[in-house]
Amino acid sequence: MNLRHIGSSSSQKEERLSFIDNLRGALTVLVVLHHLVYFSVYNEVLTQGSIGVVMGLLFLAFNQTFFMGTFFLISGYFVPSSFERNGATRFIKDRSVRFLIPFIFYIFILSQAQAIEAYILNQEPFTWQTYFSHLTYGPMWYVELLFVFVCLYAVWAKFMSKNKLSVVRQSKPPTYTMLAIFVMILAVSYFIIRLWVPALDLPGGSPKVRAFVGLFTASGYDLPQYVGLFILGIIAYQRNWFRNTPDSMGRAGFGIAIGASLLLLPIVLIFGIDELQFSGGWNWPSLVYSLWEALFCVGVILGLIIFFRKRVFHQGKGWTFLSAHSFVIYIIHIPIIAIVIAGLKVIHFPPSFMFLAMILITIPLCFLLSYLIKQIPFVSKIL
Repeated sequence: MNLRHIGSSSSQKEERLSFIDNLRGALTVLVVLHHLVYFSVYNEVLTQGSIGVVMGLLFLAFNQTFFMGTFFLISGYFVPSSFERNGATRFIKDRSVRFLIPFIFYIFILSQAQAIEAYILNQEPFTWQTYFSHLTYGPMWYVELLFVFVCLYAVWAKFMSKNKLSVVRQSKPPTYTMLAIFVMILAVSYFIIRLWVPALDLPGGSPKVRAFVGLFTASGYDLPQYVGLFILGIIAYQRNWFRNTPDSMGRAGFGIAIGASLLLLPIVLIFGIDELQFSGGWNWPSLVYSLWEALFCVGVILGLIIFFRKRVFHQGKGWTFLSAHSFVIYIIHIPIIAIVIAGLKVIHFPPSFMFLAMILITIPLCFLLSYLIKQIPFVSKIL
């Protein structure tokens, strides 16, 4: 890939990064698979204590370290150019429409579809009491938190007159020192927040703090990651890092993630599993676990960006479709999973094949319904 210096972008539009669109689409599919596994484990679709449950929990734990953080990194990257192009008023107006309307629709409509098993299998009556008891933002916590982030950026940029930062935008590759500093900051932030909000939703911590961060994110213990990666995305835009990061850093990123897992995770499992010390508290297993997660997060994200830049940079029909429909798929996938699980249980589908059936039914349904939804004129303008 040819690298070119980007100076002022005030008279230029940010060139479309197809490989980032492809990465975002692939991550959306990963989110769907993540929740397929999650609901399979916690709805006992997978037999409790089986190897399938163990593999599922590992899949969830490793995904949690990086996949939503990558979305915040990508979103942060494109915020400055959008702000510069539209100005503060239009920028906030557009984000309000794009984020808040789907957020509200999910809470008041789709959350009831997410609770369909309670209505059908548990035979709960549909009353105002049950309706309000099942209100939830589901996966839309991401949209809520992202809206908070972009509003804070708009206030900061306006106050600091940073809407003209594009005139000094330069193409400066990141260094390993920069990445090491970010990893250290992230690891310390993990360790601190998990004094009150333990990792992996494990018991303990402060109920008040957990309740507060729960207003903005489903996994409060990862809030430092989301904040840090969103800010890093803004910095990456100013320095053109998605284009100019050396290919060697991608290989190093995967190597760091694998090496940290081989060296640090066994220590955590051997010395930190007792009383779940690794999940949080003033103890060294928690610090080691925080360091592992920070290294794994940064390493995998770095590796994925370079991999997609080198290998998955063309957009055929499949990638174009996925890129155009990823936001809709993200919004509707959990209600679809809930409906599929309820339907399979109603017809007494063989438990041994239920997880496979869920995958084969849910993913095509997500694609089909997202296509149909995008055909609705008013909806297509929002999504």
